[in-house]
Amino acid sequence: MPILVKSHISRDLLQSAGMFKNERLVVWEYVSNSLQYVNKGVSPKIRVSLNSKNKSISILDNGRGMNWADLENYFIMHGENQDRKTGQPGRGYFGTGKSAAFGIADSLKITTTKNGKTSAVQLLRKDLENCSSGSPVPVTTIYKEKPTDLNDGTLVEIEKIHLKLIDQSSVIEYIERHLVKWPKDVSVIVNNHLCEFIEPSIEREEVFETFNKKMSRVGKTKLIIRVSRSPLEKDFRGISIFSNGVWLETSMLGFEGKEMANFIFGEIDVETLADDNSVPSAFDASRSMKLNPQNEIVNEVYQFIGPLFEKVRKELVEEYKNEKASEEANRLRDEASKIENIINSDFDSFRMKLKKIQTTELKHGPDTGNIEFGEKTKGTNDFLFGGNNPATIENDIGEVGFLNLKEVQNSMNKDEEPPELNPIVKPKVMGDSKGHYVGDDGKKKRSGGGFSIEFSHLGSNMPDRAEYKSEFRTIYINLDHPQIIAAKKDRSPEDPVFRRLAYEVAFTEYAIALAFELNKYDPYVDVSDPIFDIRQSINRIALKSAEMYS
Repeated sequence: MPILVKSHISRDLLQSAGMFKNERLVVWEYVSNSLQYVNKGVSPKIRVSLNSKNKSISILDNGRGMNWADLENYFIMHGENQDRKTGQPGRGYFGTGKSAAFGIADSLKITTTKNGKTSAVQLLRKDLENCSSGSPVPVTTIYKEKPTDLNDGTLVEIEKIHLKLIDQSSVIEYIERHLVKWPKDVSVIVNNHLCEFIEPSIEREEVFETFNKKMSRVGKTKLIIRVSRSPLEKDFRGISIFSNGVWLETSMLGFEGKEMANFIFGEIDVETLADDNSVPSAFDASRSMKLNPQNEIVNEVYQFIGPLFEKVRKELVEEYKNEKASEEANRLRDEASKIENIINSDFDSFRMKLKKIQTTELKHGPDTGNIEFGEKTKGTNDFLFGGNNPATIENDIGEVGFLNLKEVQNSMNKDEEPPELNPIVKPKVMGDSKGHYVGDDGKKKRSGGGFSIEFSHLGSNMPDRAEYKSEFRTIYINLDHPQIIAAKKDRSPEDPVFRRLAYEVAFTEYAIALAFELNKYDPYVDVSDPIFDIRQSINRIALKSAEMYS
């Protein structure tokens, strides 16, 4: 009797579910299906409900729905995508998405309507775990093709979720990031929030075409590189690589931390990736959003993008240096420093007050004193002992490290005592110690002790007067906003009209930013809490800056 390749179905499904480790991955898996599978001429509309109290998530759409045969095919693990089978592009490469719910929950219920008939089925984790033989797992039929006057569509209900808290903001951000390649008439509502992809304000855009025979595997396509007016959040940086409109990866191509690299984003669509069957494969079923650089097509794509990314980056570095050297920029920098002094004076007082409260009260919740901010300065990942930034000591005795290795070796050669190594520190709002950030060249960067202020041209199409970037702990004041343009017209940066508006904008954004940072580490329970904190911060800062209005 021949040896046969077999698969343990229930174990296979649970292992596939393990790739969906959080709520945003799970929700997007079902939302993306709702966006893709719609009847011709129908604008996709999806409503996502997140309920932390009941530990449940539901996704309701107006898609084309499923009949009983469609449902049977839906629950075939690694089944061939029927749309792709007929030549229509789409996301369903591996047929693992139906298992997503079990990455975070114990129950998946699907109610679906197509052509006037509705069906409902349910699959439970316990059914999968009890099926030890490896035989097919029965899906519970609640009802089958009942006549109905409901419109076509599907409701996915995920219940008995194991997460302590369903993070609404992360779900919204993830959906909005992914909506970039979908039509403008798409509507996705998460609880009461309408998700919209807002593209960063663009300084300029360059288009490059594949141009030589050496790129035969990639084929004819275009690379679009855009330059943002302000530093991009981490998820927005880099070149997004698509295949037939399906997003596969966003890559910085090894330029992470390089000067001005965080201003660059763009896209390229490589059709040949979708149909590539070579070994090793370009991507797998893990939803890792990472391509395999060992794949021949992927390697060719990287070789095409890399030099062009670097070309644009170097141009930006040179432009930035020239802009910083201008007299107007220097005068704006002086005003920014004055604003920083007021804001960070308040920030230090606030930290000390908060610390005093924490040391005199019983603790029954998250330690707000452990709030840690991300990197403050462009292109830096190193935080060292000594400086003005609040920090906590992780280790009293530091490591040799890159910067002082040579110094230690020299002392050993001369039979001298090795230099004392500084403690290892990390940023911490309530920290007793101090630290500073260093750049890639090891040189100490300017430290503001808390928040930084920069005047920047963010574009007239950006509706906000200012923008806070948490990763850099920086508030960018938009010089292209109509109100700020009016205040600046024919006036110097020192003019009271411009100065007062700039200060007011910065102070308001600081108050909101402070509440935002506090919420990340100790979430507000009541909607009035952040409003109270913002009002308190504005009042404090107004007192500190009162003399400038005299």
